[in-house]
Amino acid sequence: MKKILFLLFLLFIAGDEAWAKGNSAIWNGKTDIKWYSNSKTEFTITTPEQLAGLAKLVNKGNDFKGKTVKLGANIMLNDTVGWQNWEKKKPKNKWKPIGFHKYTSYGHIGHLMLSDLIDNYFNGTFDGGGFAVSGVYVNEPDGTYIGLFGNVQYGVIKNLGVTASYISGGSQVGGLVGFIRDSKIINCHSNALVIGREFSVGGLAGEVNGYDSRIVSSYSTGTVTGRKIIGGLVGMGSGEIINSYSSATVTGKEYVGGLVGIGSYIISSYSSGTITGDSYVGGLVGCINHTQITNSYSIGAVTGRSKVGGLVGNVRYDEGKVTNSYYSKETSGQSDKGKGEGKTTAEMRKKETFEGWDFDRTWEIDGKVNGGYPYLSSLNHR
Repeated sequence: MKKILFLLFLLFIAGDEAWAKGNSAIWNGKTDIKWYSNSKTEFTITTPEQLAGLAKLVNKGNDFKGKTVKLGANIMLNDTVGWQNWEKKKPKNKWKPIGFHKYTSYGHIGHLMLSDLIDNYFNGTFDGGGFAVSGVYVNEPDGTYIGLFGNVQYGVIKNLGVTASYISGGSQVGGLVGFIRDSKIINCHSNALVIGREFSVGGLAGEVNGYDSRIVSSYSTGTVTGRKIIGGLVGMGSGEIINSYSSATVTGKEYVGGLVGIGSYIISSYSSGTITGDSYVGGLVGCINHTQITNSYSIGAVTGRSKVGGLVGNVRYDEGKVTNSYYSKETSGQSDKGKGEGKTTAEMRKKETFEGWDFDRTWEIDGKVNGGYPYLSSLNHR
């Protein structure tokens, strides 16, 4: 009897392992929308085909308003071996972003072109459940609204990671999402190679539009390159970025920042990646207009020719303010004043340097964590 029970146990374990492997299978390129019912408000998806089905539904005009989609497993869209070289060696499956924005031409009147704007976006809640989508491959050199999600408006994305992915487009390009309007990104992260040929390119989000937008407790650790308005976390921003960071390597020409290219109200956030550009280049932000930076810092190396700063490249208007925010003069290679306070490396590793910061709930400092620099209590640090 004991022998039979033992054999049944082995069969159970084998079946469970087979289920796990099947559940993490690489996308077969097909779409599955059988999980969706218009009468339901909550859905859980667990396969790449079902995620592709979500993209299909949204791109055909279903905005999921009032509905929640939950991820119940990690999703692999391509085999991620060698993903850093996908620019030269393409993987099998090309992803079509969830939501898009484009003009469709249908004729002329004299010299005027007639066109329709098609603006299909995700308007619901996507809860990643702590899982990640890996192997995202998008290569649209002239495309806009490019990412795992392309267009999110008045929606929420939370608890989701995008890892080992190659995302290339024209403008509004991000590792997680290309464009959001009055939406929230909460507890999300991205580790991707993000490339934009034009403007608004970010490691997590390309363009964050609307003062009701929020990015909270999120981070980026990849590589971001583009021409104009390039940021490690967000390219162009409005709304708030709170308790977030970027360690991404960022390269561009104009308006290049370790966290944000242009804009955003930045609260209790930091950047540590290397930042390279020509003009309006900052360790944290390339340029701030009417926005503010509070209780934040940067330590990345900063290289540029004009309007360069250890923390901020340029403060354009009097309304732009920098409060209780710092940068390392040694690691950044900069020594500018009036756009954040420059400190030595030793000072940047002392709690007393950071006047007014909340080291009870928001920040911690430990010589063995994050290189000895302050880190956010709620996030992983790499």
